[in-house]
Amino acid sequence: MSRLSFEAGSSVAYHTGDWRILRPVYKDKWPPCSQTCPASEDIQAWLALASDDQWQAAWRKLTERNPFPAVMGRICYHPCELSCNRKHLDSAVNIHGVERYLGDLALEQGWRHQPLNKKQQTQQVAVVGAGPAGLSCAFQLVRRGYPVTVFDARSAAGGTLHSGIPAYRLPKNILRREIDAILALGIQLHLDTRIGEQRSAQSLQEEFAAIFLAIGEQQPRIYTGNDQSGHSIMSGVDFLRRINQGEPVKMPRHVAVIGGGNTAIDAARCARRLGAEVTVVCPQDPHGTQHGHPGAEMPASFEEVIQAEAEGVRLSYRLGVSRLVRSGEHLSGLQVARVDQLHDRHGQFAPKLFEGTEEFLSAGLAIFAIGQEVDWHGLERLRDSEDSNILIGGDAAGKPRFAATAVGSGYQAAMSIIACLTGIPPVYEQHEKAEVSINDLNLSYYPQSVRQEGGVVADRLHDFDEVITGLDKTAVTHEAGRCLSCGVCFQCDNCWHFCPDAAVIKQDAGYEVDNDYCKGCGICAQECPCGHIDMVT
Repeated sequence: MSRLSFEAGSSVAYHTGDWRILRPVYKDKWPPCSQTCPASEDIQAWLALASDDQWQAAWRKLTERNPFPAVMGRICYHPCELSCNRKHLDSAVNIHGVERYLGDLALEQGWRHQPLNKKQQTQQVAVVGAGPAGLSCAFQLVRRGYPVTVFDARSAAGGTLHSGIPAYRLPKNILRREIDAILALGIQLHLDTRIGEQRSAQSLQEEFAAIFLAIGEQQPRIYTGNDQSGHSIMSGVDFLRRINQGEPVKMPRHVAVIGGGNTAIDAARCARRLGAEVTVVCPQDPHGTQHGHPGAEMPASFEEVIQAEAEGVRLSYRLGVSRLVRSGEHLSGLQVARVDQLHDRHGQFAPKLFEGTEEFLSAGLAIFAIGQEVDWHGLERLRDSEDSNILIGGDAAGKPRFAATAVGSGYQAAMSIIACLTGIPPVYEQHEKAEVSINDLNLSYYPQSVRQEGGVVADRLHDFDEVITGLDKTAVTHEAGRCLSCGVCFQCDNCWHFCPDAAVIKQDAGYEVDNDYCKGCGICAQECPCGHIDMVT
């Protein structure tokens, strides 16, 4: 008798699973938002918890990787949203808005970080630098039972978060309270302690089992043009530091800011708040005008550029400074010229000016925001060491100069230090690193939904108060619910409902396939909204 011949009675007797070529496999994948998050947050997981009003659980899931949600929700350039598949349906989920809400709620409610390992380790770790990379590393280590001491040369913790980001973007009390919550785990913090001066590098090597160098790039690159005197010339880093420390800075009527990064935009917006007319001299092109070299467009955040223009900052693109123009000791302006070439033949950023295009730009102060470098003074012994228990991270390791990248670098450093001290390789997330594109999703199951945005303060040039207001609870729940859960099952039951052979078995924690009866038709995979099911041989 042919195996495809049927007799009257129940079809249970026929193991149709023998017919199949393909079979469905349920796989948790790493969504594109998490793949592009510099801190590798499990964004889908904490959004799902937030959409279910499990606020503290969502915050705890978020802070597994990022102990600065209130900070990063304000200042992160959120590449996660650029890769969000939802933008192909209507608009990306406002991930940073939800993150900020969770961070602020934790501060309001007084939620405290909890240790992951109650057993105290004996091997002590030193972290040099109390910026986002150093504090992130210390946070991960101390939660796992390691005694951690953090050293910083400055009088306040936070690194560039404290000295380089103006209060209208990041209120200092928000930063301080999130740092205090990290330190409350038992981290020892020594401020005003420069390694190589107040404490020797050799003593660190003798006392600590491992050392993490996270000193950042806070040494400004110096303008090397025709006039290098300090009068009427300032670096963007020093200007922002003085602003953040509350030092008085006298502003002339016209100020020129040279550079195209976030430091330049921050400096320009601060100068506007101090009453100056500001022009940003940017060698790159505006956003959205180039599709070739990745460095052809200005690197500053597009949102920050929009805010700067709304505040009256003038941006002049494809311009470079050819020389400073003085009237006696006082700066009267800059001679600028068109940028003919941005990169040299090796692809390095090296603007070349186009002769014959010079023009005069009036300015009584020139703020050069043309990059920062690492100051290794006193740390050379540690930097040049080949010991596996000495690690370099964050900006000092050549990472992109973004706070979220530094946080991610701190996590990786902590895992590497633990692996070094225990001899056990670190275990990372179990998600498959497969790409989940919009083509893997069934958008028929997702209704269109309008993105909720935070408000913008209308009158904002008279002080340094915060400019962007956060989302309220209703908006946050709405935004969290807009997540498509790319590659991660949210138990919608579609596979169970649509299986023609009743081969999908519903369980409390998900689904199983009865291989005796699944004939590999693929309907379950087609009807899965989030691309969680793969058909494999």
